[in-house]
Amino acid sequence: MDGPIYGVCALVTAVSAEIRLHYTRKRRNQAVYQIAHRARMSAFAACFIGSLLAIPTVAEAIDRLMDLNEVSSLTSDLAAVIFWACLQVMIVDWTHSRSHVQAGVAVRIIAVCCVVAAMIWEFHMADTAHTELSATYARRSDVRLYLLTYLGFTAVAGLEIGAFSTGLAIAAWQQRRAAATGLSIAAAGGIFGVAHALSRSAYIIADRTGHAWPLSVENAVSPALAGLSIICVATGLALATIGYNISPKGAGSAV
Repeated sequence: MDGPIYGVCALVTAVSAEIRLHYTRKRRNQAVYQIAHRARMSAFAACFIGSLLAIPTVAEAIDRLMDLNEVSSLTSDLAAVIFWACLQVMIVDWTHSRSHVQAGVAVRIIAVCCVVAAMIWEFHMADTAHTELSATYARRSDVRLYLLTYLGFTAVAGLEIGAFSTGLAIAAWQQRRAAATGLSIAAAGGIFGVAHALSRSAYIIADRTGHAWPLSVENAVSPALAGLSIICVATGLALATIGYNISPKGAGSAV
């Protein structure tokens, strides 16, 4: 099911990005929330690439082309990390006072750089010639460390997106219910991201202790949660954008 799930994710992400670009072109002379706009487009670009590379047939083709096993998995996972980090930056620009935006953005950039560096190093140390960076090989310490680094960041970022998007949805509910509904869906996407990270992390830890549930169940549940996360975030942000821009009140809006 990975192929159809991540194929839909790539499609929905591309459509959501086009909606954002449409309204950006219409309001090109407005300079508000430029950091959020750039971060959001960067998030969509990373998610589109990562979703494509998560499709098994695409991943196999890239690995053969690069003559390096699991390089597609590394790139897809790094794209997911960048996706979440860019969403964090977007939320910072939306919710922080102007005097605190730069500090908030800097903290998140430093954090994601550390995570990316750690994942690249762990990939280098892993025996990818004979193993995969997946839950199938979770009993190997090198694979386990790599996966938990990636999943730990996903859980933290997803929680931040879910919490702040919920707050924005509540604040917007009275005046712009369509936008608030979109933000609520995006918040659900953040929570699905947390659920994906916790589900896979729990399997990895349970497998280490010899009490894991069937791998086939985990391989069905985890991609579904990841797909729901991406689809909800992309769809929710698209709906929020439309909701904020369909009336004159939407001029200069953050979304």
